[in-house]
Amino acid sequence: IHPKLHQMDQEKVAKMYSELRRESMATGSIPITVRHIESMIRIAESHAKMHLREFVSEDDVNMAMRVMLESFIDTQKYSVMKNMKKNFSRYLSYKKDNNELLLFILRGLLMRLPLT
Repeated sequence: IHPKLHQMDQEKVAKMYSELRRESMATGSIPITVRHIESMIRIAESHAKMHLREFVSEDDVNMAMRVMLESFIDTQKYSVMKNMKKNFSRYLSYKKDNNELLLFILRGLLMRLPLT
């Protein structure tokens, strides 16, 4: 299976890239590069592949955008990071609550297992 990105999803990625590029230029932070976008596309394709899909869905793109943005923003200076997290919160909140809740539950279950 080799999932591919649709044109609609490419436009969404391009819009987010231009917003992030504009923000990084305005704040003097580390600029985003085309390599970041290429990585995001590979993450989206990999996410689709894990779910055995022929095409990359919007869910895959949103997940890839969130992962890449979290990583990119965490490399910034603290003041810039705080501002970017606020400005890009619509991308960062995708499925985060569900994943953190699942992680909390899994950790709780692991703590109950007896060590053998």
